[in-house]
Amino acid sequence: IKAPKISTDQAGNTRLPAHNLSQQNVPELPPELVGLEPKGALSVDANHQLVPDENLRNLFDFHLANLDREPMDLVLNRIRATLANRLGEPARSQALALLNNYVNYRLALTRIDQNLPPGFDHDGFDLNALTLRQKALLAARAEHFTPQTHAAFFGEDEQLDNYTLERLTIERNEALTEQQKAQQLAQLEHALPEHIQRTRARATINSNLFEKTEAMRSNGATDADIFQLRAQNLGETAAANLAELDLQQQAWQSRLDHYRQEKARITNASLSPEDQQN
Repeated sequence: IKAPKISTDQAGNTRLPAHNLSQQNVPELPPELVGLEPKGALSVDANHQLVPDENLRNLFDFHLANLDREPMDLVLNRIRATLANRLGEPARSQALALLNNYVNYRLALTRIDQNLPPGFDHDGFDLNALTLRQKALLAARAEHFTPQTHAAFFGEDEQLDNYTLERLTIERNEALTEQQKAQQLAQLEHALPEHIQRTRARATINSNLFEKTEAMRSNGATDADIFQLRAQNLGETAAANLAELDLQQQAWQSRLDHYRQEKARITNASLSPEDQQN
């Protein structure tokens, strides 16, 4: 995240500019983001205290992701206006304070990226670098958030990160036989929360199905053959939806091909640069 015109205190933490929450003229979202803002309810307890959860983090991330195209002040004003519209006191003020911490945390992520090696090398994942980055992430989260917010914002992410690191450790342990690796990997998978196991199982099925359909197409399979395979694995409704998606992708590819042909025709014509641009 780039944060121009944002002051910091002596500890290096960001001090967000003051803002009048009653201001009505908050700029609208860019057209490409209209209608996409997360709608999940922001949680409060019986005493109207804020309960941080993934919906609040998703709201922050949605707007902060636009910082590469818009100024920090503008993006923050949108978040503040949303919080003002969706929360009462004291939850609103608590959410604004948490926003300040979250921006500082995101800035800390930038420093981590700049100061630590990437998590991969020419051989693939770099386990040592990934471990260093994970420790730095945990330290940054502990510095900027309470244990409650830390768990609510990042608990599931950390479960998956730990799973990945442990899986890589097992796969690269040359002291284990292939059978021992398979056994430990199965135990590791089984230790994941049930809902994550279900999500991973669905992702594996989808990945395998995609590979099968691509292989079938390469071997001359018909659309009916593809539909039958999908229906057997996903059901007829999903198979019909995927068939419709295939048609949409084919139509889009046709438009791209036509665009490239027309662009090449203009580029190769005997036109002035101005006429070509027009």
